[in-house]
Amino acid sequence: MDIQQLRCFLAVAEELHFGRAAERLHMTASPLSRIVKELERDLGTELFIRGYHQIQLTPAGQEMVRRVPSLLAEFDRLRNEVLIVAAGADRAARLGTSHLAPPGVVDAVVESVEKSRRAEVTLGPSAILLSAITRGELDAAVVHLPVDDPGVEALPLASYRFLVAMRRDDELADRTEIAVADLAHRDVVSYPLTLQPLAMQQLRDELVAKGLHQLRTLPHADSALIAAHVRRTGDLTFTLAPETGGSARVYDDPAFAIVPLTDGPKFHLGLVWMAHRAADAVVAGVVDAVRARWVDGEMTI
Repeated sequence: MDIQQLRCFLAVAEELHFGRAAERLHMTASPLSRIVKELERDLGTELFIRGYHQIQLTPAGQEMVRRVPSLLAEFDRLRNEVLIVAAGADRAARLGTSHLAPPGVVDAVVESVEKSRRAEVTLGPSAILLSAITRGELDAAVVHLPVDDPGVEALPLASYRFLVAMRRDDELADRTEIAVADLAHRDVVSYPLTLQPLAMQQLRDELVAKGLHQLRTLPHADSALIAAHVRRTGDLTFTLAPETGGSARVYDDPAFAIVPLTDGPKFHLGLVWMAHRAADAVVAGVVDAVRARWVDGEMTI
């Protein structure tokens, strides 16, 4: 039983489909099936019940699903922490940042860190960056808060000021401001929960609690595609102030209007890192540099 076999098993167990699992692992279904069968042979038991159109986990497979994720996570942490030790304290800081974070905030974080060391920056959704943080692949990341992992520490950086984006011919377009209650019976679209499940769910729950009844998430996280949806359908969406370099820039078009939301939910951006790595020279340097830049506390964007 080896690491590759466990990764292949877990992908199949999560997808319950060899084709989808193979695509996820960037391989073809035939070698993936062979690897899983080799694992079953090594264990002396079947992990899947293979049907014509679907597969199911056996009791042994269910036990593997319960245990394997933590084993792989610990292996990934060990591998990355060994590489960190080998690279030494003068290595580059590995930073992640949400691709939806306002550029002004990201630039300030990177500039703060690069005063003392080189920084390598990775862009991606908050959920992906958080996974990379826990695996030790990143030293710190700028993501949307809150984070529900007790092993992750966070430094709040900014809170969002929301705007409502709509077509120029919308009945609300001439307003100077809008409250959530004004949107109660309108169709409003938003980013998918997968961007950062906890933060996005809290955002959604607060909007619903304030009376927004027809809020739905779109399957994509591309602000240009959401703008195209608004233009085509007349639905509304939420965006950020354009002066921050946020997503409102896609609405810099005479076909759209954006109006401030007076009672929008609390939504935060922060720097996160693993608590057990706080003594690492690079992690500590990143946190200290950013904390010094944000000495006056969280900004509003």
